[in-house]
Amino acid sequence: MPISMPGSNDLDLSTLGVPQGQSQRERTELGQEQFLELMVTQLQNQDPFQPMENGEFLGQMAQFSTVSGIGDMSAALDQLAESLYSSQALQASSMIGRSVLTEGSVGQLGDGESLKGAVDLPFATGNAFVRVTAPNGQIIREFALGNRGAGLTNFEWDGTQADGTVAAPGEYFLTAGYTQNGEETALSTLVSTRVASVSLSGGGANTRITTEAGEELSLSQIRAVL
Repeated sequence: MPISMPGSNDLDLSTLGVPQGQSQRERTELGQEQFLELMVTQLQNQDPFQPMENGEFLGQMAQFSTVSGIGDMSAALDQLAESLYSSQALQASSMIGRSVLTEGSVGQLGDGESLKGAVDLPFATGNAFVRVTAPNGQIIREFALGNRGAGLTNFEWDGTQADGTVAAPGEYFLTAGYTQNGEETALSTLVSTRVASVSLSGGGANTRITTEAGEELSLSQIRAVL
């Protein structure tokens, strides 16, 4: 790192043990190590009739310390980012085969399985409900969630329709809401989906998962792991 020395002539770095022809990075590292020697040399070569003031000397010391500190902090942040990316990738790989909750309104009812999901309640209520609609637009089931607190409220539909028969496996549409003073207000729904694979790129910074339905999602889109 070149250092400007007010009140002195340009110094030849080769006289201070810094070989010429080295890379800028090598010169920077050696410059930091030889900083004290540079300061001593400057004091020895200064004009005795115009000596460097204490403020100038301390200012150069502070400037060098600041630049060096920023470089060290940047290196530390890079190491921290790499560590976080590695941890994120490890956590993502552990989700393969597990079910996760993501925002959506289409759920998959498997053969002999339940359709799981959740509703994001803005406040505690006992008037929230979920409706299940067939692909043809017919409402085949509606059920109340009961008294629930604010936040994510899980639900599970076993495939039983309003008439008591069991629905065929496949995709079904989910809507949710709550009633207040005779009016309905819609709520966001989340559906459960199983993670099939995890893809890593950008050193772990762009980790993404692929569901069994073929949908590609980022980790930020996952609200919960079941």
